[in-house]
Amino acid sequence: MLVIFGEALIILCFLHFGRNVQTEILTLNIVVSSIIYCLLFIDIIVPWVNFKDKSQKTIGSIGLRWFFTFFYMLLAIGAMVVFNSVKPIHFTNQIIIQGILFFFLLLGFFMAFSSSDKVREVYVEEKQNRDRVDEMKKATKEVQLKIDQMKNIPTDIINKLNDLQENLRFLSPCNNSNAYELEAKFVEEMRALNGCFFDIPLNLEKINDNIQNCNRTLKERKQVFSN
Repeated sequence: MLVIFGEALIILCFLHFGRNVQTEILTLNIVVSSIIYCLLFIDIIVPWVNFKDKSQKTIGSIGLRWFFTFFYMLLAIGAMVVFNSVKPIHFTNQIIIQGILFFFLLLGFFMAFSSSDKVREVYVEEKQNRDRVDEMKKATKEVQLKIDQMKNIPTDIINKLNDLQENLRFLSPCNNSNAYELEAKFVEEMRALNGCFFDIPLNLEKINDNIQNCNRTLKERKQVFSN
C-alpha cells in the first residue's frame, strides 16, 4: 500500500509541476523517477542481507550493487534536471541517454549477482573441504567409542588411537585433489580398522597394521596444502 501511495505521489507531482513539458518527455521523467523510487524502496524495505543464508553471498556483492545503484540515480536525476531545465534537448536524445544509464544499471546488477554466485561457490567448496576432515574425525571417534565398550584392549592400541585423534585436531581443510583422495583413503582405512574389533578373537597384528596405515595416510595428508 505504501509503495502504491509513493508511486501515485510521484506521478501527481510530475503532472502538476510539468504541465508545460512535452508529453513524451514527461512520461520519460515519470518512468525514470519510478525506477529510482523502486530502487530506493527495495533497498529500504526488503533486507538485502539474508542472515539465514550461511554463505552470506549477498555481502560479497552488496557494495558493488549499491555503487551502481547510486551511480545510476545520481546520473539519471542529473540528466533529467540538466536536459529539461538547464540545456533542453530533444526527446529522442533524452531517451537514448536514459537508456544507456539504465543499461549500465543492469550491467551492475549482473556483476553483483555474478559476484554473489562466486561467493556461494567458495562457501560450498570450503564447506565440502571441512566436511571431509570432519568425516575423518568422525570415523576415528567411532573406533574410539567402540574400544571404550570393550575389555582387555591393549594400552598401546588405545594410546595410538588417542594420538591419531589428537593429530587430526590440527588438520586443516584443503582444496587439493590429492587431499581429497587421501581423506577418502583414511576414512576407508579407519572403517577397516573398526571392522577388526568385531573379530573373535581379536587379531592384534592386523589392528596394528591398520593403525599404521591410518597414520601413514594422515602423515601424507598433512603434507598436502591448498592450491
